[in-house]
Amino acid sequence: MELIKFDTDEVREQLLELDRAKQQVTQQEESTVEPIKEKIMQNLKTKSEINDWLDMQSGNELEIIKNISSLCEVNLSDAMTYIPSYPSSPIVGEKELPDLVKEMRRIRRGLKGEQRNSIAKGIDHLITAYQEYIGKCVKSIYWLRPYTSPLYDINLSESKIKKLYSIKDSDRRNAVIDNLCKMWDAKLDRRNLEYGKEYSELTKQINEGKKEISSLLRSIKHQDIRKSRKENIELEITQIICENPGITSNAILSKMSDKHSKYSSPSTIAKMANTIGATNVDSQYYFIRDLIRKDLYSYVAGFIDSDGYITMDSKFAPRVGMVATGSRGKAFFTELEKELKCGRLHLDQKAGENNRSQHRLNFYSANDIGTILDKCIPHLRMKKSQGELVKEAIRIKKNHKNQPWAKERLSEIFKLIKYENWKDARNTYELDKYGVNPEEVVKYFDNNKNSIMDDLESIVKEE
Repeated sequence: MELIKFDTDEVREQLLELDRAKQQVTQQEESTVEPIKEKIMQNLKTKSEINDWLDMQSGNELEIIKNISSLCEVNLSDAMTYIPSYPSSPIVGEKELPDLVKEMRRIRRGLKGEQRNSIAKGIDHLITAYQEYIGKCVKSIYWLRPYTSPLYDINLSESKIKKLYSIKDSDRRNAVIDNLCKMWDAKLDRRNLEYGKEYSELTKQINEGKKEISSLLRSIKHQDIRKSRKENIELEITQIICENPGITSNAILSKMSDKHSKYSSPSTIAKMANTIGATNVDSQYYFIRDLIRKDLYSYVAGFIDSDGYITMDSKFAPRVGMVATGSRGKAFFTELEKELKCGRLHLDQKAGENNRSQHRLNFYSANDIGTILDKCIPHLRMKKSQGELVKEAIRIKKNHKNQPWAKERLSEIFKLIKYENWKDARNTYELDKYGVNPEEVVKYFDNNKNSIMDDLESIVKEE
């Protein structure tokens, strides 16, 4: 009987690969949870600060959005999300609350005893709910928040509130605020006065302020504040995609309200989804959350730390990349490439025995890698050292490759990066493969050439 021969080197390599895979999973678990928590808290803080800042802004809304974009370092579309949206009108059984209250009051007239009392309580609850809704509507007008008290003196209706919310230009906003301030000042001055000439004059000022605001609001046409059918359908599609990531156009249609679905089809929904900026992956739609876009490089750094790499090849070429799996990973990388405007996307690669789709976003050029690392290094936790080493190497190759120490330092950086990437491994296979001696290689950190390059570059500038 012939004996089966085992390739011991092959078995050893497989065991080492298993150890490396286990270590990667552990690193991923440790590196993702806390950074995400911190990012969320930081975004909440930013949102709160901007919200307080908005209370003091009464200028043109476009300029305000541009200022938010600058303050938060986000694009204009993301900056717009900081502007409070007008609350959706509460509807019960396809009826708005005021209409429902009217109907219930009409029904109440024909009732007696306990039934009348019961429906009266229901009416009171609806009125309370509507008052709360009106309060939210007023709060959504950020530039009027400091003037809420005199604002309620102008006999606010929902129609007036909607018109106030629709004002975007600084002239009309300031006109409203000026009249509210005059009304408030007159009301305060009148408070301790007895009825007389002065009291009458202050009352006249208050009424004139109300008339000025009413006149301004009458100049705003109702059709100017009413959303079109298309806008309402787009809003519903947005909501459905946010609540059901990875949904198809057919599934969106099935979830739409009757009043919108009859004007829609899978093809029109697909076009609208593209218009509103949804990410299409294999006919499935996603919205990459604003939280990611607002803190773009922090998220990229988190991805690199957990499912990415920063390294150099044997020819000292820098490499940075990230790996994701599944449809959501594909959607994320598709959107991420658009936001970063650099890198090379490799989708639907087969990996592992189960042939699950794998997606990569890799950065090859020194310029792209330099840009990514400049923005990501402040947020990196596990791979910050590798990032700084690669930046040093890029700088050497770009501006100082002819220096007598350049080649030796690049070799040191190569070994340092290998050491940083594999120092926590349970075995020394990767370190041995590249001749990395941990006791010796750590000394290379002291040979950093950034200060020398600073001096050389300052001399060139002076010349």
